[in-house]
Amino acid sequence: MIDPNNMTTVIEKTTEIVNSVLTSNESDGVLEQTSTLISVLATQSAPLQCFSCHPKLYFIVFGLVFMIIICAGVIGNIFIVFVILMDRKLMSSSVNQFLLNLAIADLGNLIFCSPDAILVLIDRGWLLPNFACHLLRFLQEYFLYASVLLQMAIGVERFLAICSPMRMQRFSTKTTISVLAGVWCVAACFASPYFLYQGIVFHKLYFCFWKGISHKTRTYFKYCELIVLYAIPLVFLTTLYSIMCRVLWGNEDNHNIANHSQQEAILKLRRSVVKMLIISMLLYFLCYTPIQVLFMLEKILDHSVQLPQWLRLLLNVLSVMSSSTNPIVYIICCRHFRLRLRDVAAGISSFCCWLLPSFSKSEYECVDESMTAKLSRSPYVSFRSSRRQNSRANLSTLL
Repeated sequence: MIDPNNMTTVIEKTTEIVNSVLTSNESDGVLEQTSTLISVLATQSAPLQCFSCHPKLYFIVFGLVFMIIICAGVIGNIFIVFVILMDRKLMSSSVNQFLLNLAIADLGNLIFCSPDAILVLIDRGWLLPNFACHLLRFLQEYFLYASVLLQMAIGVERFLAICSPMRMQRFSTKTTISVLAGVWCVAACFASPYFLYQGIVFHKLYFCFWKGISHKTRTYFKYCELIVLYAIPLVFLTTLYSIMCRVLWGNEDNHNIANHSQQEAILKLRRSVVKMLIISMLLYFLCYTPIQVLFMLEKILDHSVQLPQWLRLLLNVLSVMSSSTNPIVYIICCRHFRLRLRDVAAGISSFCCWLLPSFSKSEYECVDESMTAKLSRSPYVSFRSSRRQNSRANLSTLL
């Protein structure tokens, strides 16, 4: 590969030598000019440092990216599950139960996509047992489909709570359980072809791919998958959230969602929740849009699109990121999750100080909460502590 900075010099020198060769009849001159051309190409055409030409660097960089995204997503989703399960007020809300199941779906997707991400990175074919091909492909698609359907269920629940409060303020417990059971069952039905028709095929290397199903049937299935689990949710959720935004941020009279004394607080809370859900939806579809566009291009052009290795890995990184971004969005947009994260950070800090007391910089850093009043010089510590406790006690659940 020629260095672009030296390309002009090489072309000019080559043109000069070729012209002199064509106009010269002396063989010695031809040999001399040819030797000059070779020396110019050797000195001026230093190869560029190709990132993908260094397998070890290639593996390390993308391996670190995958590891950071997967670890952050697993820890974040476990944190969301833990916070919702440990708070009875949160569990009493239907939308929080949907968010709990969404976090479980994202967690499962990250866990069962990890082996596939490693295999794609190594690029040595399928190295796992044969039964893992059926199981991993099924679980990957199962949790992915559940995530999409749960986002649709959350959109419907929010729409009914915000735009039709007189008929149904929120899902009842029975309705919530029924919807959740339906979501997981429908996701299993859509993912079942991956369990039945994924197997080990050999083409220079072993791969986990479609087996025992015709190409035409597989194409029809992928079209249905694109329409039912991507296009319809995208249009459906965009429409619902557009209507909700018009109600919450429009000039309409919002007294229908609460009485006058509660209107401002509930409106503010519902706006924050809807913003959080919109951001989560947009991130999901942005992460999966490139894969869907690639599929449509292949069908329109009627041939397989050959992608470079780095681009193929980038698409895999995007698909994994879709399950890792939700906890970050929740923590940024929701005050309750931020407070819980501070509590966890404070607990970890206290544990580290207890485990490694020699690293404490001050005698006032690693202290028991009961000793705070004795050690503090400020008369407002107890006031601040009680105000924080009262604010937590009065925290509303997500509406």
